Amino acid sequence: MKKTSIVLVLAAVGIATICILVISAFPQEKPSAPPSPFSVGILVINQDNVSHPVYVSVSGVNGTLDNALLSSENFTLAGGERVHLSATINQVGEYLYSVSVDGNSPHTAVRGLDPTAGVIITILSDQEVEIAPTIT
Repeated sequence: MKKTSIVLVLAAVGIATICILVISAFPQEKPSAPPSPFSVGILVINQDNVSHPVYVSVSGVNGTLDNALLSSENFTLAGGERVHLSATINQVGEYLYSVSVDGNSPHTAVRGLDPTAGVIITILSDQEVEIAPTIT
């Protein structure tokens, strides 16, 4: 009876050792820290020589931040004037920029953003707007 007990104990230790080896062979996922918010720079330049009321909005798109509106600004730019805006974002992804000049239909562009990328919005006229990414 003592030999059977010793065999059972050795078998249990062997099985436990094998289980530990198998579990340790798989990489353990480390919990990821929540992303830190970062600010994305937006430069709006009026290259027209006419003053324009401007509306700029930034939203998540294509699954980024559940398509939430992150920033919206109304302002008037004089001819040749520029203004710096920013949007605080906590997720790298794609964002929809919407720019309306003089109350006209908005110009839109989807841009991928991260802590090193921003956007330059250039107003060429009340009907023509460029929305270009920039690396800072």
